[in-house]
Amino acid sequence: MKHISCLLFLLLAACSSSSDSKQDLAAGDVPDTASPDATGETTPYPVDLIPEAVDLVPETPDLVAEVTPAFTPGGLPLALPFEYTRPDKGTPLSAEEIADVTTRLTGFWAQIDYFNWVYETCHGMDESTGFPDYLIWWHDVDAVKEGDTVTFRHNPAYGGSHNNAVPTAVVLLGAIGGYLSTGDQAMGRIVEQFVKSFTALQKGFVYDENDPIDFIVARNIISFNHEFVMPNGKKKAVDYTPWYFEYQGWNADRYNYPNNPTYGDVWVTTMRSKDDVPYIFRVAAWLPYIIELSDDDEIKQAAQEAYEYAVKFAKDIVDQGYFIRSKDKDGNAIIPDQDLASFVDFVDLIPDAECDARLASALMGYGEPLDNACGSGQGSLYDDVAGDMHYFNYAIVDHFHLAAIHLALVTKQDEMAKELLAGFATRVERYLDPNSGWLGQNDESWQRDIALLLLKGATLGLPLTSEEARLVQQFHAQAVDIYELFPNWDLWDPSVPDGTYDFRKGFHPAHTPEAIKIEDMVFILEYCWSPFKNPASARFVDCDTVNTVSTW
Repeated sequence: MKHISCLLFLLLAACSSSSDSKQDLAAGDVPDTASPDATGETTPYPVDLIPEAVDLVPETPDLVAEVTPAFTPGGLPLALPFEYTRPDKGTPLSAEEIADVTTRLTGFWAQIDYFNWVYETCHGMDESTGFPDYLIWWHDVDAVKEGDTVTFRHNPAYGGSHNNAVPTAVVLLGAIGGYLSTGDQAMGRIVEQFVKSFTALQKGFVYDENDPIDFIVARNIISFNHEFVMPNGKKKAVDYTPWYFEYQGWNADRYNYPNNPTYGDVWVTTMRSKDDVPYIFRVAAWLPYIIELSDDDEIKQAAQEAYEYAVKFAKDIVDQGYFIRSKDKDGNAIIPDQDLASFVDFVDLIPDAECDARLASALMGYGEPLDNACGSGQGSLYDDVAGDMHYFNYAIVDHFHLAAIHLALVTKQDEMAKELLAGFATRVERYLDPNSGWLGQNDESWQRDIALLLLKGATLGLPLTSEEARLVQQFHAQAVDIYELFPNWDLWDPSVPDGTYDFRKGFHPAHTPEAIKIEDMVFILEYCWSPFKNPASARFVDCDTVNTVSTW
């Protein structure tokens, strides 16, 4: 009843607005499957990331327990800078249970050669074209096998792959953790190619050589068809042709930019929405670590460029009053009249609405919170009602909270980070309470999504209870059970017949409420590498094994 009352209150208030586009509380646009058709002076880190002098003993705020933090030579935090514990609940996993699931999970990664599979089934621009290369995890495409060649063909019947930065980012987060802990070359290749995709979404969204703004992020860019042979000898082709048409929609438009300085004749999908932004910020928060710790110059260079562009993007959000700008048909920068591009549409009604999103933008762009004081980061009426309005809004709200914690940690806002982390614990405890009244609890994917949310929180310092650790382990184990039966991991294998395989269940295994999504299956690599995981957390995986590829 609490949420229904809030909903009625907000709807009545919103309906009095003079702007029709802001009457509905859509915290972001819905997933692609529901689509109808488709500069400041400072930065969070020095651009070169190697300060001339590093203070290894910063001041310790009163709220933060006296724990000596560790830093890289360049000053990046390498430990959770405070103690934070929670009372345990449930039965701890035994050493045998932990070892069994770890062996099964790492064995699954090895069996399907996960990061090579990602490389083979994603596309964008191959280096053989001579243009800047990158890979994206696309929605709304088919894989068409004909003989020894697999063509990834964009299908207008599904939609326009409006939110593909989400799966691209989540796989990238796992790849970053795995690469930094193991140095594995297949992981490093995905780090480089996926990092480059975020820069491509900005450089590809430049109208012509006279367009001065190169940092606004497109939903996607559609360039030219090409085919090539991968380093392993497999033949691969990309067919963008079915998407070469213009459209206008409530959540995205597509236009032809024939004179893009980087990629030439491209089609751009506009109106980057808030859905993907917290994931982009989470990736950007790790980029300084890649730049300093990687020994691969190409990966370091890709991370450096992407980081600089991410800072400019975040600064622009702040400088525009917390709006995400886009561009129109003629390349003019605009602010879409849609809530999907705003972090402030509801502050007159609910002053703390979307505070975490504004805080994360300020920390990413300027390295400080500016005038954003979000306290625990949870408890806003906005959060309650947004989730009640559409299930997908939970992900937006939750991930901006995570992004705020992450960026507070890496920018050394330690007191703020601890308060936000404690608030995140409150958030997940409310989610797990069957009597809390969240409408999302009625969704069949709720427990799966909370299990993954717990893992992401643990990566940033949340100490899991034994009960929560079991939930995380349960959905990963069930995923292995289900995905081991998927027949099409290698479309080039002679045993796979010629034909068309769609992205939902043809060349990717289908999403199911019982299993962590296939793109989310390597978040444990980020967790096991993360310098912020909490030593007080209940164990659910053997990170020594995870971080040693030779044992998989």
